[in-house]
Amino acid sequence: MHALSTWADEAAFHAADPRRRFSFEVDLGATWRREGSNDAWRLAWLRETGELYVCRADGYDGSCTDVSVLALVPRERDLDAMLAGWREHRVHPDGLSWVVRRTAPVAA
Repeated sequence: MHALSTWADEAAFHAADPRRRFSFEVDLGATWRREGSNDAWRLAWLRETGELYVCRADGYDGSCTDVSVLALVPRERDLDAMLAGWREHRVHPDGLSWVVRRTAPVAA
């Protein structure tokens, strides 16, 4: 998976930029999967920083590990255009690959 930056967990992600902790967040679900894996991934966008990030979701306490920023998207309308149709893909067995393909041009 391409990523602009990565962190071990949400605590490290928030500590690296305090704006993340208080930013309005667009939640794009915690049911994203990768082919051949049972892990669930959470996808979200932070308005304050413009970061679209993904993290491995822990079903027990709601925490996340393996946090990666996939793209910087300055406006919510740009996010909507980039990920049009995301609701249908988030339950696909390899939906996370769809997100990576959609964000690759922005990350490059």
